[in-house]
Amino acid sequence: MERRDNLMIREKPQLRRPALVCGISGWVDGGQAATGSAEYLVEKLGAREFAEIPLERFHVYQVPGQTASRPHIKIEDGLLSEHRFPSNRFLYWVNPHAEQDLVVFLGTEPNLYWQEYAEAIFGLVGECGVSRIYLLGGVLDKTPHTREPNVSCACTSAELKQEMLRYGIRFTSYEGPGRFGTTLLYMCQQRGIEMVSFTTRATYYPEFSIVIPRNPKAIRALVKRLNGVLRLAPDMSDLDAEVDEFERKLGAMASRSGEFRSYLEKLESDYVETLYQEPLELSGDEAVEIAEDLLRRKPEE
Repeated sequence: MERRDNLMIREKPQLRRPALVCGISGWVDGGQAATGSAEYLVEKLGAREFAEIPLERFHVYQVPGQTASRPHIKIEDGLLSEHRFPSNRFLYWVNPHAEQDLVVFLGTEPNLYWQEYAEAIFGLVGECGVSRIYLLGGVLDKTPHTREPNVSCACTSAELKQEMLRYGIRFTSYEGPGRFGTTLLYMCQQRGIEMVSFTTRATYYPEFSIVIPRNPKAIRALVKRLNGVLRLAPDMSDLDAEVDEFERKLGAMASRSGEFRSYLEKLESDYVETLYQEPLELSGDEAVEIAEDLLRRKPEE
């Protein structure tokens, strides 16, 4: 294994202008939208691990009030069967459906040395010739579970903003404390590296103490956008089934509680939904041909 500063590389795959998708646990991972989406892609596509950022320099295991940085353990009938530290892993996939490959980063938001952590990511970007970074996120929100969660977007340039309009997004407006991902966005902007941040809304009903640890609908909203921009073409039927089960369970709760049902109806009436439709992929010649055909038609057509 080759170590370069804070980046450890097991192998260097031959990739074609790969995009880097980042799912980072910690702040802005509501409903596991960020990590759940990245993990879903890794599993569905069969991505292969090839590099990592070591934990020790960037993470504090015992952060008061947080559990994300602690090791995950499993004890069964008095025997330790699993002990897993948090990780910062890079995985790759060669895309047979497009001329661009994929790198996925499954990481843990650092407690220390944010800029050094970002430099390790940039080291990987340079090693693999990454053409663009996509950062995923999820925030807890009173989005009714009966509607599609909206996805907001922040970009490093006006040109990227214009491109992202095709993917059923809103543009983020926010002022306040920032997550590591926003620092990464800032550093990319300073270096001229293209980066897009997609953040979805994850259903949360605080008045009824309903928190959904893993929100499949929020995950699906992000995967759809990634599929649109990267042409990944995963079979999402299992995720669709998980969404159906998610809606069925919350629907059953609403049917049993008039108070919850009234609460939900109020949320639905106030909610403005931005639906996602797969954009048409047209060449310049195809676009001209369609435009000419429309111009030849009679007004009533």
